[in-house]
Amino acid sequence: MAMAHILVLALSLVSASHMGKAEEVVAPPFFVCRPVFEYFPYCMEFLVGDPNFSMPSRRCCQHVVELNRLALHGIGPRTICWCIEVMVKGMTPPLVPSKIQDLPLMCNITLSFPISDSMDCSKVS
Repeated sequence: MAMAHILVLALSLVSASHMGKAEEVVAPPFFVCRPVFEYFPYCMEFLVGDPNFSMPSRRCCQHVVELNRLALHGIGPRTICWCIEVMVKGMTPPLVPSKIQDLPLMCNITLSFPISDSMDCSKVS
C-alpha cells in the first residue's frame, strides 16, 4: 500500500512538472505503468549502489528482460522510459550512472529503453 502512495505522489510531481509545456508529449495513463512498477523495483538496490547488491539479482535480470520485451512488442520504450522517470525522479539515493551502464552487461541484454535519473522521454522513439 505504501508503494502505491509513493507512486501516486511521484506521478503527481512529474505531471505537475510537465504542465504548461506545449511541446511536451502527453503522459500515458497511469495504469499503463503497472508492469514497470511491478518489475523495475527489483533492480533498485543494485542501481542505487547498495553495497549489499554488487550484482543485480537474478529476478532483476529476468524482469529487465520482460521490460525489454514490453518495450519492443508491448507498451513501447517511450512509455517504459516515462514510467521509470515517474519512479526515480527526485529519489534518494539517486541512481548511480555506472550501475545503470553495468545493468545490461550484467544481465546479458541490450536495453530497448533508457534508464536514468534525468531522462527526456519525449526524445525516445
